[in-house]
Amino acid sequence: MTTVFIAGSIAISKLHHLVKERIQKIIDGRLDVVVGDADGADTSIQQCLTELGAASVTVYCSGDRPRNNIGRWPVKNIYPKAAPGSRAFYTAKDVEMSRASDYGLMIWDCKSTGTLSNVIELINQQKKSVVFVNKRQEFVTVSDVRSLETLLSFMSDHARMKADEKIGLNSKISSLAQSAFLLDDNKNRKPSITPEATPDAGHDNQQAANMKLRMALIQAIEAHVKAQGWTQTEAARILGVTQPRMSDLIRHKASVFGLDSLVNMVEAAGLQIEVRVAA
Repeated sequence: MTTVFIAGSIAISKLHHLVKERIQKIIDGRLDVVVGDADGADTSIQQCLTELGAASVTVYCSGDRPRNNIGRWPVKNIYPKAAPGSRAFYTAKDVEMSRASDYGLMIWDCKSTGTLSNVIELINQQKKSVVFVNKRQEFVTVSDVRSLETLLSFMSDHARMKADEKIGLNSKISSLAQSAFLLDDNKNRKPSITPEATPDAGHDNQQAANMKLRMALIQAIEAHVKAQGWTQTEAARILGVTQPRMSDLIRHKASVFGLDSLVNMVEAAGLQIEVRVAA
C-alpha cells in the first residue's frame, strides 16, 4: 500500500482549499497517511483528515505521548537518543516518517526549515514531494536538486540565510548534487543493453559533471566572499556582476551560471583554478 507523508510549516494554521482537495484525493485513493503531532500545520492536517473521514492514518511522535492526535489514530512512538525537547528530539520522527512513506505532501510558508528538511530527506531517499507554496497558492513537485532550487527561489534572501545557519542548507544542496553526480556516474558505468542509449547516457554524465564543477566554483567564490568579509553589494562590484546575480550565487542557483561567467568571477576575486585530470 502506498503511504503519503503529509506535513507543513508550524506557522500555517489554516489549510488552503487546494490542499484539502489534494488530501481528499489521497483518502479517495485509499492511501495510507503518516502525520506528525506538532501544533500548526500538523494539527490542521489532522483536523482535515478527521473531517474527511480518513481511516488509515498513523500519528508519529517523539517520546511516549503525542502532543496532538485529533482522530485518535494509531501512534508510532520514536525514541531518539537526543535530549527530550531539543530540535533533534522532535525531528527524529520526521526522518522516520520519510522512511516509512513513498512520497510527501508538504505545505510550506517559504521559510520553515523543518518542512525543507523533510523535502531534502525525501530526495535523499529518491522520493518525490508535492509542495504547496502557501503564499503562491500553487504546487511544486520536487524530486532532485534542480527542482529543489526552483522551490528555494520562493525564499527571501534573509530566509535563505537563516535556513543555511539553522540546518546548513547550502551544504545539504551540495551533498545532494554530489550524490546525484555519483548516481549518474555509476549508472553510466554499467554495460548498456541498448547501444542507441549510449550517446544520451554520455550526455547526461557530461551535464552532471558540468553541474558539479559549477557548484564547486560557486562554493569557492562564496567562501572567499565570506572570508574577505565583503557585503553582497561589495562582492557584486568586485566580481563584476549585478546584485541579483550575486544573490543567485549565494542561493547556489548553479543553473543560471555558465562556466565562463563563473571562471571570470573566480579571476576577479583573485583566486586560481587548479585542474587535476584523473587517469
